[in-house]
Amino acid sequence: MISYTANQRYNRAAIHAAAKKAGGPPGNATAGITVVGDDQCVFWNPFRGLYANRWIKEPDEFIYSGEGSVGPMLDKGGNRRLSACHANGTPVLVFYKMQRTGSEWLHLGSFTVVDVEAGVSVDVKKVLRDDIRFRFLRVTQDVISQPLPALPNVPPPPPPSENELWALVAARAVKTNGKRKRATRTSRDRRVSDPLLTAYVLQRAIDNGGTCESCGVAPDWKDDSGRPHFQAHHIDPDIDRVDWIGAVCGTCHDRLHHSSDRTHRADKLRKLVRERQLAAGRDVVDF
Repeated sequence: MISYTANQRYNRAAIHAAAKKAGGPPGNATAGITVVGDDQCVFWNPFRGLYANRWIKEPDEFIYSGEGSVGPMLDKGGNRRLSACHANGTPVLVFYKMQRTGSEWLHLGSFTVVDVEAGVSVDVKKVLRDDIRFRFLRVTQDVISQPLPALPNVPPPPPPSENELWALVAARAVKTNGKRKRATRTSRDRRVSDPLLTAYVLQRAIDNGGTCESCGVAPDWKDDSGRPHFQAHHIDPDIDRVDWIGAVCGTCHDRLHHSSDRTHRADKLRKLVRERQLAAGRDVVDF
């Protein structure tokens, strides 16, 4: 077993060579996610402009994009291993590249994968696809005193159109025979929404005048991208289909969950969503 000290710089080639000399797997010297010796490692190159990679709290918490630059990110290879680290609580060693050229990496210490999230992004061929994002939390207590290179200012991709989102939604529906029961995370006892379907529903509201699909009023504030802020409401909490999800303002979202007339409001929302889907030539399913 090879020991690394947080806040120390290492030559990456030497890291892989040492693992091989010790009789363990040397790992892939060009991959961001790889097993080196006994350790699951992440090598974060900040000079590569990946939109999903960002600090939440430097140097202790960050979001890291899964591997796969073309097409949908799949649950295999490094992505599967990091998902297993999340499930099992296995620590991950994180190294951060310090210069654009050369092979000098700063060891940030040991991290846990505290969440795995699905997302929607654009791949290197500018094609909309499903992606995977991992949230890391640092457990090593050593102070990181060396200043880290700043991440490049990568603007978020422009929001996809309703047609682009629908193409992904329809492709997924083929795999599930048009029906998808909403997933759950039993460890957290909460339902999980499909981010692709959420993105589609919010874009549907924006394309239809930017007003809440429940009350018909535009939200009085916008998000960081300058778009009206909507929340996705599952009309039936167990059904994750776009014809059963409404894009609503925060006030309506609360009322749909807690008001005395929530059943009536849900029926009215379902009717409007159904009409919009049919008007756009999209399929609907009545359960």
